[in-house]
Amino acid sequence: MTTASGKDDISNSDFDINILQDPLVDPLVDMKFPLPIDKETYIDSPNNVKTLHQSFNLLHSAYRFFTGKKYYDKIYKDVEYKYFMNKHDDSFKKKFKDHMDGKLEKDDPKLDEIVYNLINQELNMKLIKASEFKSRFKEVKDYMIKYYKDQNEINLPTFASHDFIRSAYVTVMTIMQKLFPKGIWVSNQEMSNLFQKYIENPMSIIWAPSHQSHLDYVIIHLMSIRFNIATPSVIAGENLNVAVVGNLLKKLGAIFIPRSFNNELYTERNLNNVIEFLLVNKTAFEVFIEGTRSRDGKLLLPKYGILKSLVSIYLKQRNEEHNAHFDMLFQPLGVTYERIYENDSFIKELKGDDKTQESLVGIVSIAASAFFPKKDQLVYDKQGFNDNSNRNLTGKIFVKLGQGFTLSEFLTSEQQIAGGDEIKNEKDVNLKKLGFKILHEVNRIAFIPEISIIGTALQAYTDYSGKTIFTTNEMTPTLRLVLKMLLKENESSVTNKIILQDMLDANDAEIASVIKYCIVSFFRFIKVNEKKDLIKIESPIELLYYKNLTIHLIIHKCIAMYLLLLLDGDYNSNRRILGKLFYIVTSLLKNEFLFDYDENPRNALNFILDDLVEQGVISRVEPQKRITSAETTLASNTSSSSSPSSNEDGPELPYYKIEDRQYVKTFANLAQPFIESYIVLITNILEMTTNLANNYARAKRQQTHAKIILDDEDLKYPTTKGLLKYIIDQSRKKARFKSLESINKQYLVSDLYYLNNLQLVKIFKNKAKTKAFVQILNPKDLDILNQFLMQLLNLSHGDKSLLTDDVNISYIIDITEKNFDRDSAQIRRNQKFKL
Repeated sequence: MTTASGKDDISNSDFDINILQDPLVDPLVDMKFPLPIDKETYIDSPNNVKTLHQSFNLLHSAYRFFTGKKYYDKIYKDVEYKYFMNKHDDSFKKKFKDHMDGKLEKDDPKLDEIVYNLINQELNMKLIKASEFKSRFKEVKDYMIKYYKDQNEINLPTFASHDFIRSAYVTVMTIMQKLFPKGIWVSNQEMSNLFQKYIENPMSIIWAPSHQSHLDYVIIHLMSIRFNIATPSVIAGENLNVAVVGNLLKKLGAIFIPRSFNNELYTERNLNNVIEFLLVNKTAFEVFIEGTRSRDGKLLLPKYGILKSLVSIYLKQRNEEHNAHFDMLFQPLGVTYERIYENDSFIKELKGDDKTQESLVGIVSIAASAFFPKKDQLVYDKQGFNDNSNRNLTGKIFVKLGQGFTLSEFLTSEQQIAGGDEIKNEKDVNLKKLGFKILHEVNRIAFIPEISIIGTALQAYTDYSGKTIFTTNEMTPTLRLVLKMLLKENESSVTNKIILQDMLDANDAEIASVIKYCIVSFFRFIKVNEKKDLIKIESPIELLYYKNLTIHLIIHKCIAMYLLLLLDGDYNSNRRILGKLFYIVTSLLKNEFLFDYDENPRNALNFILDDLVEQGVISRVEPQKRITSAETTLASNTSSSSSPSSNEDGPELPYYKIEDRQYVKTFANLAQPFIESYIVLITNILEMTTNLANNYARAKRQQTHAKIILDDEDLKYPTTKGLLKYIIDQSRKKARFKSLESINKQYLVSDLYYLNNLQLVKIFKNKAKTKAFVQILNPKDLDILNQFLMQLLNLSHGDKSLLTDDVNISYIIDITEKNFDRDSAQIRRNQKFKL
């Protein structure tokens, strides 16, 4: 457990290796099993060639001199060629280039098919004559070959020499040691298990990490080198391909791709050809399933483009190339930061500021900050609170490896579910299930640092009490509630259980010491006056990241308790009504949480209700007991007369009564901002589009031949960027909503795309695809959904008709089920009333 001095941190019990410790003196970590040495190489491939000589390079020689020859030469020694494919050898790089050029020039029938269809369209439109078809075909194909060769030069990895890897390792390790003096912690046993599984059947390791920071790329490379594993090729956004840095990243294996292929006919196929060569040659590969960095600590929903490519390549190799042993090993892993270096910019983004674009200057400034850090002196303001505004805040980084699985294992299990039908096409593969399997595993093994527990408790207490200044003793009971809840949900994590139990066993003085230490160490806008034992919340949005590191563990419970609190004292607080409302709310939050393919039985509503009854948090009131109870009679007089669960003789179903209101309200409040963000969004969409429609009509009336409106969409519909800015600005000005968290940008974007999926609004782009606009498609259903949400948030002056009437609830369910894939809809229907 962390003390005020930061010593004796029990969180390192499962993390026995700090990869930033002695990285130059002893670069290779001794694993938990001896590396095999009975073969010269364990990769059976004609492309695997041992490098026999190294060219002289003045810079590398300088690194070798200053680092020390005996240390420098041990870095990344006997990794590639002996245990992995040597992708840094000139012959491999030539074969890679020849493969890509060959695909473009003659080996890929898809390119010929695309060009043929394009020229055929020109012929049908009488843009060319039949006699010109052949020459035009050659002209267009030659153009495409040149274009994609040029793009490949810009975007594909160049795999520099091993000496470059060593020099980069020395440079980056030196910087990271300065930036993160508390270390990057991993488990030797977990890394050893991965290596041992790989060496039994060498294949491409597909690293599938959570994506919290740009440092995720760096960490996996450093970790690989220290544990004698080949560095991976990495799918990276083209935004990182900036001057100078882009070329360095390509040498380390970066594959730059656009955010969207925009229906480009051959771009995806070209990328497939790249990935296929790398996987056939069993090189390590890294992909961020979420697609982009999370700004708020939660995992984002999986993106399926690269997964589709991986499955397509696997099926092609197995079925067309008859490569019976081709496979790939998915390795989910979670990277947890006590404080990410992008934290300050992420807070600005969540408040509505534009994303800071990556640039050479920005990247260099980060590296420079390691050597010219801010003064770490702790200062205090006039009121005695610590002032971290100019301090360099940093913390530990933890990497946890989940249970790996091969793609063949996943597809075999899918075949068994489908009754043994052979999978021959990627269209037959449930990519969504594959993506969720990876991210559910990342969530399952997620490490919970003490700062995330403290952050969750601070958020829960300030929401419950409404206070922004309070003592540590005042919030300690809330912290203990959070600890007990998290402990119940961490049965599978030995390390998390140790930390949580240790904090629960601590006395109040020790707890207060941990709270103060965490605030001083990691927050800018949460402050503490240690002499007066006071905590001050200046900007609660800073708590968001830490709360969301743990919220996935308890969100189902929080939603259930929110509904119990909403219907407290009402006959309709029974399993049938609660089940339907629970289904609707979890549907609405599908873009926020990994609710689909959730196999954890503890997240089912029936389990949650029974567990709360067993704890004494709520009680189950039987029908016969209600009729004679004076309290029940009072509740009967105030309940809705249209309720389907009641009649003249009293309710037919048992209902739930809250016994521990503080417990229920504490956790119910954690769910509220996610629901509230929908009202923030819908209310402002309706308001803004009405204003824009009026402006558009006025402009049309004033339009003359001399004044032509060039882009009507700018007047008729809001852009997504403009809409989000408008919502955040208006919500702040008018102070309509309780929680600042509910108007953060990431929640609003998730909600907007969910409404688009429900076909209540439409997100579309102009012809140039430079702007995205929002149009209301179904104002009636959007308004009804908004009314339902107002009642759900108790903002409708006591009216709960949409919450308790079967017809109304069924209509809301129908709205929230629209336009989802058949498989997902069926799963949710099966789970809907599984009580």
